Amino acid sequence: MTTKSERLLALLGVALLLGTLLAACGSTGSNTANSGNEQSIAGLQPVSLGPGEKLQAVATTNIVGDVVRNVGGDRIALVTLMNTGVDPHTFVPTPSDTAAVHDAHVVFANGAGLEAHLQELLESAGGNAAEVHVSQGIEFLPPPGDAGQEPGSEDLDSHEEEDADPHVWFSVPNVIQWTRNIEHTLVALDPGNAGYYADNARAYIGELEALDAWIQEQVDTIPEAHRKLVTNHPVFGYFADRYGLEQLGAVYPISPSSSPSAQEVAALQETIQQYDVPAVFTEDTVNPRLAQQVANDTGIELVPLYTGSLGGPGSGAESYVELMRYDVTAIVEALQ
Repeated sequence: MTTKSERLLALLGVALLLGTLLAACGSTGSNTANSGNEQSIAGLQPVSLGPGEKLQAVATTNIVGDVVRNVGGDRIALVTLMNTGVDPHTFVPTPSDTAAVHDAHVVFANGAGLEAHLQELLESAGGNAAEVHVSQGIEFLPPPGDAGQEPGSEDLDSHEEEDADPHVWFSVPNVIQWTRNIEHTLVALDPGNAGYYADNARAYIGELEALDAWIQEQVDTIPEAHRKLVTNHPVFGYFADRYGLEQLGAVYPISPSSSPSAQEVAALQETIQQYDVPAVFTEDTVNPRLAQQVANDTGIELVPLYTGSLGGPGSGAESYVELMRYDVTAIVEALQ
């Protein structure tokens, strides 16, 4: 029989192996994480829960985790893998992450290639967790660098996540879709609490609809000529598409893990000057050094935002709704 010490050593070995694999932005009827694919929500089956036992859920990012918590409330036991300030592009799992996945009934992921090495973690951890991508049903935009391809085209649809821009949460209707997917998943796995999950989802969707309307009102106050975004990393494609802005350029045009050339930086600075852009927006999870250099060289403001992670206590971005209100307020003030 395997001892507890042997199991912990095995989990540590798995985490060390996965630590060499840094994540990058890049259906079955049984509830198993070992299929190598996300699962169809319609194919999920109820899990067996004992008296007083809660559904064990894991969320990859803390943004996904916040939405899951709003729907699941106190009827689920939730573990979030990526803590405050962790960049999904460079996440390295720990032994406790591996153990949480092993013990889970369901793992909620953003999908669309954000968690590039999630499969290795799921397969190595073992267990019987269902893998659910909360972005199921969303019409994806092309990935950064493929701006010439239109959303919904034959080569890019909701079934081709590896060819998508994964930053879907910057359009609030996409998070409404997340909420519905999470609700349907929890109801399928834990039908005894279906009414509770449905009530929570309904209330949260109402909050999100109000947020969506507020964002549009705020963006509409920006003069049309100023509705252009220069960012540290191209995360605002869905935000720009939904609310009527243009993602003009980024310091890291593809991914923070791929440094731009001197020619690319020079071209971005020329674009900033050509369009009289007043600010470059940087992120809490990406090193701002190069963005600060671009801001200094062009004489514009550097404005920090929260993008891939919620903020810590006192940040004003401790939930998804607060994050969006924080970022929109900062963007509107800078562009006016």
